Amino acid sequence: MSVDRILLVSLDNLGDMVFASALAPPLRERFPQATLDIWCKEYTADVARLVPGVTNVIASDPFWDRAPGRSKGSRRSFFRAMREIRARRYDVAVLAAAPWRTAAAVAWTRIPVRIGLHRRKNGAFLTEALPDENARVPVLSELAARRARLATTIPRPYAALHPFASKQSRCVALPIWIELAHQLRARERSILWVGTHAELDSVRASPNDAAWRFVDRDSDGTLADTAAALCGASLFIGHDSGPLHIAGALGVPVVGIFAPGEPLRTLPQGIGPSRMLARPSPVGITAGDILHEVDAL
Repeated sequence: MSVDRILLVSLDNLGDMVFASALAPPLRERFPQATLDIWCKEYTADVARLVPGVTNVIASDPFWDRAPGRSKGSRRSFFRAMREIRARRYDVAVLAAAPWRTAAAVAWTRIPVRIGLHRRKNGAFLTEALPDENARVPVLSELAARRARLATTIPRPYAALHPFASKQSRCVALPIWIELAHQLRARERSILWVGTHAELDSVRASPNDAAWRFVDRDSDGTLADTAAALCGASLFIGHDSGPLHIAGALGVPVVGIFAPGEPLRTLPQGIGPSRMLARPSPVGITAGDILHEVDAL
């Protein structure tokens, strides 16, 4: 099916909105031509508007829940938001950490594909129900378990490379990335390629090293496993994208390539050390240029 309009739904509180924002970059990369909107509570709307790649924010407080310091939402305004969403004719809704009432509200809007976690009563309202998290396992403990599993398959130290972006015109040519990978291997780093299955097929179709690892083969394919794999890297190099910001937030040293981009606004802002290579075009960027930034870390 053609995916032209995507709705990311987070009708929970602020922390959940922040977690939901991590879904926006991979959605933008997978569907670069699609419109991406967010449906959220009124008090989280200002944060939702800061999420990169989001076009519209629909803000309405659910009538069954209270936001901090606020009363329950108005039924009239909530149903008005539902009618607006129904009129926009979204192709896909992605529900982040949603209770069953949110899933029911999304189902009423007649969005044909509704993806969310399989929680209590949710299954009746979703077209694609994903396995739920283990509520008894702390988030960081789960991440540690994933890291431990991945450590048995990806030799350390390794550099994570993400040579992709939402627009091909922003990407440094793949042969440059291949050369960079060989030079990093000469520095005794293993290589982990990060991207979607289709993107990584383009790397596998190029002359490659049998020792290279690929995140779609060495992990379970989930965003959580990708984050765990990035967490274990000693270095991340990639275009201005979701994986770069996840790596930076996890404290991994990052080199971000903006060719072009908005380096003054979307520079790496996590806790890890970072360098930027900002150019008006990827044309002319060499593996040596990127290695120079690596050495400057």
